[in-house]
Amino acid sequence: MTLALSTPHLTAQEQITNKGVKKRVALMLTAQAAVATLTDMMAGRVVFHPTRARAARRTLMQTSRNTIKRFKRPHSDPLSNARPEIWTYWSDFKANAEVADDAARQLNVNSLAGLRRTLPNVLQSCLSCHDSYRVEPNEFTTH
Repeated sequence: MTLALSTPHLTAQEQITNKGVKKRVALMLTAQAAVATLTDMMAGRVVFHPTRARAARRTLMQTSRNTIKRFKRPHSDPLSNARPEIWTYWSDFKANAEVADDAARQLNVNSLAGLRRTLPNVLQSCLSCHDSYRVEPNEFTTH
């Protein structure tokens, strides 16, 4: 029997060896889960639930507040999706992170209408930063 057959498959996150990169990935996955909760509500895939929406907003506020801290040092790992331009253009990256933080704080989760009006700003701020500073992950490696 080979080791591959006796060892459970490790996700890309579990294979990352650099602790700084692991913390960044964990932060981004936490934010991604909160966004998924809110987008499912906004799209009507799940029923809007104010308590869950507020919890997701709190999570987004916490993760966006910690983005600059988690990316401040240029930790690297072959499985990292962070482009080195983050640290070359640090002031721009930091400004993008601050826009995302502001959008998360302004997220209105008191009603479905409020969520539909304000969540696109959060999504746009995330996508804008990812377009510039994130390498597209290889789906076969990361999923």
